[in-house]
Amino acid sequence: MAEYDHDDERAVELGTLQAIYPELVPGDCDSYSATLELLVTPVTPLPVTFEAGTLQAIYPELPGDNGLHEFHHLPYLPPLRLDITLPAAYPADAPPIVRVSTSPSWLPEDTRRTLTDEATSLWAAGEGATILFDYIVSLQEQACNAFGLAALTLPSPMRTELVTYSRRMEKELFDSETFECGVCLEWKKGSACYRMGRCSHVFCITCLQDYYTNCISEGDVNNVKCMSIECGKTARKGKKKDRLLSPKELLQIPLPHDQVDRYARIKRKKRIESDPNIVFCPRTWCQGAMRTDKYPKIEDLSQMDDCDSDAEDEGQAQQHGTHAESGPEKRGIGVRGMERLQICEDCNLAFCVVCLASWHGDLIRCQPRDTTQLTQEDQASLNFIMKNTSPCPYCSVPCQKSHGCNHMTCAQCKTHFCYLCAAWLNPDHPYAHFNDPKNQNCFQRLMDGAEGDMAHGDVEFGGPRGGEQMAAFWEGEALRLQMQEIDLETQ
Repeated sequence: MAEYDHDDERAVELGTLQAIYPELVPGDCDSYSATLELLVTPVTPLPVTFEAGTLQAIYPELPGDNGLHEFHHLPYLPPLRLDITLPAAYPADAPPIVRVSTSPSWLPEDTRRTLTDEATSLWAAGEGATILFDYIVSLQEQACNAFGLAALTLPSPMRTELVTYSRRMEKELFDSETFECGVCLEWKKGSACYRMGRCSHVFCITCLQDYYTNCISEGDVNNVKCMSIECGKTARKGKKKDRLLSPKELLQIPLPHDQVDRYARIKRKKRIESDPNIVFCPRTWCQGAMRTDKYPKIEDLSQMDDCDSDAEDEGQAQQHGTHAESGPEKRGIGVRGMERLQICEDCNLAFCVVCLASWHGDLIRCQPRDTTQLTQEDQASLNFIMKNTSPCPYCSVPCQKSHGCNHMTCAQCKTHFCYLCAAWLNPDHPYAHFNDPKNQNCFQRLMDGAEGDMAHGDVEFGGPRGGEQMAAFWEGEALRLQMQEIDLETQ
């Protein structure tokens, strides 16, 4: 501990500063010096680009790098270290000696020099008065504005240290606060809560784990999103689009790795199955999807920081007028030879997407598909689906209504459609379809079959299901007439 002459004006100023800033560390021995670290927490997170290759420009002897850049918004930066030494002539005849630094050296040299020179400028303007308190206050105010920096470009080796520091400080401050969980409405310490990465809504970890684990266990991955009713991406016409959580964020909550893996696989499977451009392996024991960069296979969950809803929204924006064209021939697949060739991502079979045979080359004509090779069990399942479900007009997934009106939303791709005729409905005005006299099969029939399919109601359908219904009717009529003829012959 330094020994000061309490009659010295320098000792009085340092003592006052230590009372205001308890974290101020006095210098050793008898020197009138001290060290103070000031937090740098900009009001607006500072954009920082970690530029690979910066060190090579300074030190050409270093090996080259891969040329990649990384961009981050940092709400906390390593503290500003202020080293103060008060010479014997201070404050009357000499300014204080100050040194401003950061570790690592993220502060630009010209900014550091400006901050250092400011102490001398304040002393000159004060005409021999003590200026350390005013100087420190000025540094704190400038730190809130990131010292006037609009953005920073730093060498990539600094990335790990700066990003780690920012996250650690953010967690420490968050853990020390108290929040009201948006689900159970209880007040809890931040250490027992989690702040959503995209929207900053706060919930307790227990509520998040219970809800997301239940959703994933039941396969309801479309509800693995922020639980706040205010959350969502504002789309056109003021509506909100839900954003699903990424596997990386679920691991941070944290959820068990096996649950997050199940979530990622189910979500990927749903996206693949709802994409009419995906063709599946013709091998009955495989049925894997064709290889595609659009849906990469799952490898490292901790790096999966994507938001699938954006891609899904973009795909659904093109739905109107394209639902009927779902087969490979109607999608334009096979127009050029190489587009016909696809490879199964599971068994690596090379096959033709037109005839679903093993790849036969560009110059060989596709043979007609054999659609009769169905087992008795498969045929029974297909018959039940055709008779008791209505297909989604976009992804063709069979949908069965348990109760309610005939305005349906596909659980797979969120397409709005009519359950009676399987027609696509405008999400903004879905009920106009049932009020249009031109739609004879559906006009004023919104609530027909409100008890659901399993109620065995006598509901008349249109579209593909109506065709199956009509075929079944005439098949029954033919059988009835046949039985009548047999009865007449036996009489």
